[in-house]
Amino acid sequence: MSAQAQSAAEQKPTWTLGIAAAWSPSPYRNYDNKAWPLPLVSYEGKSFYVRGATIGYKLLGPGADELSLIVSPLGNRFRHDDSNDPQLRRLSDRDISGLAGIAWRHRADWGQVQASAQKEFTGHGGGTALDLNYGYPITQGSLTLTPTVGVNYSNSALNNYYYGISARDSLRSGLDTYRAGGGSSPYLGITAIYRLSHSWVTSAGIRYALLPNAVKDSPMVDASQTHSYFVSLSYAF
Repeated sequence: MSAQAQSAAEQKPTWTLGIAAAWSPSPYRNYDNKAWPLPLVSYEGKSFYVRGATIGYKLLGPGADELSLIVSPLGNRFRHDDSNDPQLRRLSDRDISGLAGIAWRHRADWGQVQASAQKEFTGHGGGTALDLNYGYPITQGSLTLTPTVGVNYSNSALNNYYYGISARDSLRSGLDTYRAGGGSSPYLGITAIYRLSHSWVTSAGIRYALLPNAVKDSPMVDASQTHSYFVSLSYAF
């Protein structure tokens, strides 16, 4: 497809509706991990888009480069009732955070580079999250595989909200106080998209990430890496 034709196709508003399931074992000690069934709603307009859990507004694009303002959730969460560890059950809960910032994407024949910088705005310490990744789509008939390599950075404020132990929590639980610093988490992933028909699409993916020392050293954590999975079925119109 020519660049002009691709741009015209991208400007035509499209909706995608479906259902997805995601599972990501938590690094917290003795934690009850659950698979999450989720509605899948996506929209691609000339400027506004919804891509999974990310809402964006394009400042630049369509074309090889896209620059957007974005809002998205950070899926980390801790519920003390979901832990079987008697000490962790005495800790305070940690909720899903909202992030807002800017994202850039560049697409070329050699692959796709994406970068984002976001700030937490939901009163959970005001932390910062940065992400940089590279992916290369490989298409064979109706199947597209996209291996991805990247790195995510979370600063001390964000890590401490999810993995720190305050003096009050320490008194209740008997765990040592802990203040988490910032750290980088390299990751590998692969996504498979299979077009069942002109409108029906199914997809699946897996991601493996190494935890930074700031997270691994937390008394709440007993893992050095995380892995996550998802599957989805959607209809585009």
